[in-house]
Amino acid sequence: MAKSRSWLVSGAGGVEDQRRAELILLAPNDEASRRIVDVLRGEHAVRLVSKIAAMRSALAARGADLLMLDRSALIDEDMTHICRSIRLTSSVAIVILDGSDDPDYRIRVLEAGADDCFSGMLGMREIKARVAGLLRRAAFGAGALSMGSILRFAGWSIDPHRRLLTDPGGRHIDLTAAEFDLLWAFCRNSGKTLSRRTLLTFTRVGAANPVERSIDVHISRLRRKIEPDPHRPVLLKTVRLGGYVFTPPVEADLLPDERSGRDPDR
Repeated sequence: MAKSRSWLVSGAGGVEDQRRAELILLAPNDEASRRIVDVLRGEHAVRLVSKIAAMRSALAARGADLLMLDRSALIDEDMTHICRSIRLTSSVAIVILDGSDDPDYRIRVLEAGADDCFSGMLGMREIKARVAGLLRRAAFGAGALSMGSILRFAGWSIDPHRRLLTDPGGRHIDLTAAEFDLLWAFCRNSGKTLSRRTLLTFTRVGAANPVERSIDVHISRLRRKIEPDPHRPVLLKTVRLGGYVFTPPVEADLLPDERSGRDPDR
């Protein structure tokens, strides 16, 4: 399982990274991949690996903030299988680099657990910007620390400190980075209809090629984890021509520092 990451929360409610984000790029060791590494190394710690086994070993040994998986590096293993296997043990952000422009392929890898999928043929400046956006989303839970509370709904609880969802029976439910961000956004906007475009803004899922259909994929996966019957949702309902609405009342459970009146940032 990927090791936890430490973040410093500023007094103004923003997030300051106290270390360089760690990225693993699974890609052929060619000129194009080395260019991506050179561009990203200005701000992040990047490891380039060309074998799936090396990627798994690096993730298990040191963890990572983000995995970049180049579809062209795969020979013997399907990308959807890799994403599903990673999701069994890690909630690390995953982005797929795909040389094609196949929307069906993007949907398949999103359904398998990827957080985003975009073309590796993009310009270096755009790739750098998109990676930065994905890393900001990965730090979303840390920024929520300034809210100082665990949110509860229908017996469930969601903890922004540990990015942890707990069901009414006390079991921890694994969520991808995108699923957590969506649920956190819904909990903070309970009873409000949120359009797909608004959800894209909140979470940056599909930021590489803002396909609103990608939101539907993540919503479907989230429903399978929180709804008694995902085919007849009662917590997370679709609003025809409007988007989605989170229906249960949400209550805040103050954290110890807030109960005592002490400022946790001091």
